[in-house]
Amino acid sequence: MMDVALPHTHPTTSPHVADFVTRVLERLKPLTSEAEIHNHVHEENAPETADERTQAVKLLKTGRNSDFSCIAPVEIDESYDEMKQDARACLSLMSQGLLYPQHIPLVLAALEEMAGSRSWHARYSVLTYLQITVFSNLFTLLSVPVEVQRIRKMVMRLLLDEQLEVRDMASTTLSGLLQCHFFPLDRSLQTQLSPTFLKLNKLNMTAADLVRRHAGVLGLSACILSSPYDVPKWMPQILMDLSDHLNDPQPIEMTVKKTLSEFRRTHHDNWQEHRQRFTDDQLLVLTDLLVSPCYYA
Repeated sequence: MMDVALPHTHPTTSPHVADFVTRVLERLKPLTSEAEIHNHVHEENAPETADERTQAVKLLKTGRNSDFSCIAPVEIDESYDEMKQDARACLSLMSQGLLYPQHIPLVLAALEEMAGSRSWHARYSVLTYLQITVFSNLFTLLSVPVEVQRIRKMVMRLLLDEQLEVRDMASTTLSGLLQCHFFPLDRSLQTQLSPTFLKLNKLNMTAADLVRRHAGVLGLSACILSSPYDVPKWMPQILMDLSDHLNDPQPIEMTVKKTLSEFRRTHHDNWQEHRQRFTDDQLLVLTDLLVSPCYYA
């Protein structure tokens, strides 16, 4: 029994959770150091360091420590396959846990810390974790608007990540959050995506410019895919904006093609109804896109 607070009783003299976690985290440091996460190199002439790491592995496997910042880096460690699987399972279970309002800032602080990690695998894990924890605690999170904006900011930040896999997962996460109305697809979000990311000179794009442009396209893609069986009033114009980037460099071109293909698949059955939302000019452009040789290339 640890830190049990019962009404109308004196505080317990049992061990305190905070003290226990502090001691455990100290012993797990060999698993979470930057050098260990990125290089995975064990120096043969440093048996003491190796022994510390072995003990930390045993502790992590025994205790299943509930600190996200410790488990997320371990999930990508190739040195211990069994521990890697355990860490992935632990993160999955943690993300499904019930959150109380007072715990939300602490959880988001840990996620924000990992979102700034040098390991792109850890940043990727933040998004997969975020998807499940939001859907598992949707109404609790919606009751705290400031934390909703905090999550939105984190997803938009990772949409600009330098690693392609992270950007793709951020787009998937954004689409899911929009689909469950976690935050609205309002004018501010559309404005944030289009002018900020897309209005770049295609002829003189640097690598950083390409990332920003791709982030904008992924954002528009997320908007479209968030309404798989409907055509909201904002969708036709976003489809037109997206079509302007069909001939952009990779990976932008592939993202546009995948989005158009998915739009066609999900709206095919009720197309006679959906087409009423488009103007004649928009229908002409869309029809040309979906049957052009460039689309199938």
